[in-house]
Amino acid sequence: MIGNLTARRWRWNPFISDQDFKRVGVSSWERSVFLEGPKGPEHTGHFSCRLVINHNSHRHLKCSTVDGASLTWTLVEDGDGKSCANINFKILMDTEILFRFDSETMQLQLVPLGIVSDPAATVQPVVEFNGYELNGFVWDDLSMFDKFLCRRPGRSFINVSPGKWFLDVPLRANGGIDFRADGVYQFLISADGQEDYGFSALNDGTGRLVRGTGFGSSHGSSMHSGCTIKVNEDGIFRFVLDSTPESPHIEVKALAGADPELLNIRSSMQLLGTVHADNQFDPTVAGRTLLPVTSPENLQLELDVKAGKHCINFGIASELFLDTMGFGCWLDYDPKQPGQLLKGVAWHGKPQEWNIYFELDVDSRLLFHYHLNDDSFAIEVVSGGGTLTPTTELHELSLVGNFPEPLKAWDPESPANLMELIGGGRFQRCVLLKAGETYTYKYLGNRTPWQMVFADYELDCYGTDFIGSQPNPGDVTVSSLKRFGQLTSHGNPPALSFTAIHTGPYRFFADVITGAYSVSPV
Repeated sequence: MIGNLTARRWRWNPFISDQDFKRVGVSSWERSVFLEGPKGPEHTGHFSCRLVINHNSHRHLKCSTVDGASLTWTLVEDGDGKSCANINFKILMDTEILFRFDSETMQLQLVPLGIVSDPAATVQPVVEFNGYELNGFVWDDLSMFDKFLCRRPGRSFINVSPGKWFLDVPLRANGGIDFRADGVYQFLISADGQEDYGFSALNDGTGRLVRGTGFGSSHGSSMHSGCTIKVNEDGIFRFVLDSTPESPHIEVKALAGADPELLNIRSSMQLLGTVHADNQFDPTVAGRTLLPVTSPENLQLELDVKAGKHCINFGIASELFLDTMGFGCWLDYDPKQPGQLLKGVAWHGKPQEWNIYFELDVDSRLLFHYHLNDDSFAIEVVSGGGTLTPTTELHELSLVGNFPEPLKAWDPESPANLMELIGGGRFQRCVLLKAGETYTYKYLGNRTPWQMVFADYELDCYGTDFIGSQPNPGDVTVSSLKRFGQLTSHGNPPALSFTAIHTGPYRFFADVITGAYSVSPV
């Protein structure tokens, strides 16, 4: 069961075993989860989840019907995720919930545990929505922290008839994310101020939307991305939303001049990463597109790769805003027996997506495979005699920034920057800081050359700054993560920042499981 239920970073990751139900009968499964009730504006007690069969990111179970009186959802398998909604509900107080699933009847029942006189007054199903909001890079003048903040005023669609909505927004040919400024805009649609209740896009080129996906809750296949358009001239653009459950749809039209291009179509796949010498993650460079071989779904690309630690992902249609395919899981691999063939499954679940990491011991020619039907990939040595070793765990964490000796400033591979492992995915390091000085830094896994980076992603709506003010990072809650921020592993986001109040030792703390982090004087 995946969903925004826990404080762990991988709450929407279908490959993590600690998300599993426990089998208690032939077709009976159970999982108990403690859920927080409303805790101020950051955490409203709304939850969204869905089931995944056998850790397969293409086999989602979503809601068909709901019986509110018995708190029972009937589920159906929904491959692309576009036909049905998630299991959506609201908790009115802190409650432990037993999720009980019958895989024969396909019914999921929520049972509040403890002293609960009226379960229906504790858990309320959410089936219909009163409104929708437009979130993302379309809000050019807002900070990066605010662009995807779905409860910010002024971004609600206007309802014109049942299931029909619109919102007019100014867009620019040189707008969008600041480092590109090329008129490409990615956006998502939330419902009732809840990002996971809303929509993202299906990459079929028609404007079809997928129900129940937010910034971190993507269905994760190469057929899913944030909605993405390209504006070629400045103007006012009308976003037209059809929220009809059977076939949700988005269309963006210019009120005057040329309409924008819809980029949501999986027309090609590109290999990106350190296996290239220059512009490593640029999907527009020629020669990076994987080509069909035995069938249109079976793609390949062969190239010479230098020895070393490598980081790759797969781009969609030469557009990074269509969300690159990163690491899902390795298949049938024994880490004690490195070889000449690696197999895995790719997915994207921003902002907790890992890229795909492996090591090559000698320069070799590699063949990269990608299968569109199930998003599986393979890396194969075809000549040169190299041995491939995948990265299967995070075993050390470094604190890397503009710190004084004995740390090595901005050196990602120096052992001088290693943190102390204190158990349970938690790391700490005490550093002597000078009053009034501002220090910028990131956390880095496995001493990789800026490949396994942890920082606080400003677009995920977790926190509003990078200063690490989490008061209880070792006992974190969902509501406190929403307020103070969460470390993520997506890409290489901006550095964290901290200004010392007085001269003395400060404790840097990071939990790579929950993403909680803090800086505090010792």
